[in-house]
Amino acid sequence: MGTASVMWGDVLMHARIDEPLPEGIGLDSEGNPTRDARAVAGGGGVLPFGGHKGYGLSFSVQALGLLAGSALARGSPQDYGFLLVVFDPGLTIPLDEFKLQVTDLVDAVKNTPKAAGVKEILVPSERAYREREVRRREGIVIDRSLHDGLLALAAKA
Repeated sequence: MGTASVMWGDVLMHARIDEPLPEGIGLDSEGNPTRDARAVAGGGGVLPFGGHKGYGLSFSVQALGLLAGSALARGSPQDYGFLLVVFDPGLTIPLDEFKLQVTDLVDAVKNTPKAAGVKEILVPSERAYREREVRRREGIVIDRSLHDGLLALAAKA
């Protein structure tokens, strides 16, 4: 899970098609808020989600990434890193019990009363999984300028 308010690839896509970013997620190279994706991509940055609490979580995750060696490439902390935490849930409780508890948790979340206009409560990755299935059947819709740019890159290769 990334802690940025938007994926960097989305910033680059918005810059490529000259579409503004949502309010409150990007900074220009001077640290000023901006919706200009080109200014964000050209030396600015993306804010973490969740305001100051999201910043705290983002900083903590980045520090944990240093433990995982994310600074090794250049020898100093980078603006990104990867951290994988892997453990056997069977070490703390029996695996079958864990699976039952996770199922109960998902059921409880999905059965929470919904706000007006909300059709369904999704758990993390559910939307992306559904979207992948649709894209496998129907293909991926991209902006014409992005398509042309990809063709130009392929022609150079």
